[in-house]
Amino acid sequence: MKKEIVVSEIVISIAAVVAILLIAVQVNAFVLFALVLFVPIVFYRKQKHKDETDSSHLLSLEEATAQYGEPDDCIVADATRGNETAGCILVYRRKRMMVVAGETVSTDNITDVTTVNMATPYTVGQYQLVLTTKEPDREYIRMEVGMDAGWAKDVATEVIDAIKELRKDEA
Repeated sequence: MKKEIVVSEIVISIAAVVAILLIAVQVNAFVLFALVLFVPIVFYRKQKHKDETDSSHLLSLEEATAQYGEPDDCIVADATRGNETAGCILVYRRKRMMVVAGETVSTDNITDVTTVNMATPYTVGQYQLVLTTKEPDREYIRMEVGMDAGWAKDVATEVIDAIKELRKDEA
């Protein structure tokens, strides 16, 4: 993932140098127009994928149970993928953590739980459960929960209740 970022930054730098040279030599407007479009598209794509996780550190259900033991609770977020990490949230009360979409998250770092409809005017979108964390390198953890708004609300409520229980046990 980091190598891709470095490569894209190198490509952007090369494009900028080429653009300056082309302007200095005064080439035709079509080449200049292409360069003007190329740089914003690269930045847009980089910004678009900033919240995506690196799949190299994601845990499967088997790896999570082998590493942390049997979970105290399992919240099914997407019934069609309930046997996968992308479909359930493992809650470990004694360790004060959750495994959300294959990522381990301390419940102390979770600041907000919400649902978002990813639909556009032209497409039917899935609802996502979005956990906001205090960690700057992964501010948002997103997990698809299906097409039903009621189900998404119920999943969010279960996650909020699990976090409240953990915080109540602490007090």
